[in-house]
Amino acid sequence: MNKNGRPATVGLMVTILDRGKGEQAAQICKERNLPFHFLCFGLGTAASDLLDYLGLGETKKDVVFSLIPWKDAERLPALLARELQMGTPGGGIAFVMPLSGVSGFVSMTLGNRETDTEGEKRQMNQPAKYELVVAVVNRGFTDRVMDAARSAGATGGTILEARGLSGNRAKFLQISLQEEKTIVAILCERNRKQPIMEAVNRAAGIRTEAGGLLFALAVDSIAGVPD
Repeated sequence: MNKNGRPATVGLMVTILDRGKGEQAAQICKERNLPFHFLCFGLGTAASDLLDYLGLGETKKDVVFSLIPWKDAERLPALLARELQMGTPGGGIAFVMPLSGVSGFVSMTLGNRETDTEGEKRQMNQPAKYELVVAVVNRGFTDRVMDAARSAGATGGTILEARGLSGNRAKFLQISLQEEKTIVAILCERNRKQPIMEAVNRAAGIRTEAGGLLFALAVDSIAGVPD
């Protein structure tokens, strides 16, 4: 459900794969008439066998952001997991977050499809099991963020480098970024979100030299995580 109390119609699917596989994920969606995809390059920061299994180890990553109809929030991550063998070690991960608003063109392209009533009921009645904690910090403070996050129970994260181009500011989820910023995205279970955010804020928050901006997003559907 979005912040206005209405069921979401469009979701943001985030797929994290080894470098070179992002185009495959986008192609699978394109074959299902889903045209909106954005590919970024990332770096995994795992320090455990579990995160190696998830495909979030110390390796170069493709991070694909895809806009999808909300009714497909469970089906599409499961499809990608199956097609791209995410259940194998290093196979990657895919998850979906509800969006509170999109442009009219996106809404017309994706939102005006059959409504999945059961999916909307599921979203309204069940709290998110996972959260995505995002820290936007000055370049060079990634280790400080991850050390603090691990001290609060995080097992790894994904790094995205952000830089403005041609004098324009880069944006991540509508947050304007000045040059030389790093985005650290940490997927965690819901009950670990608050301790992780508090630890990162103490070590790398806005009042520190890291200048960190923190926020968290609920993750509704996820694939690639072992049971």
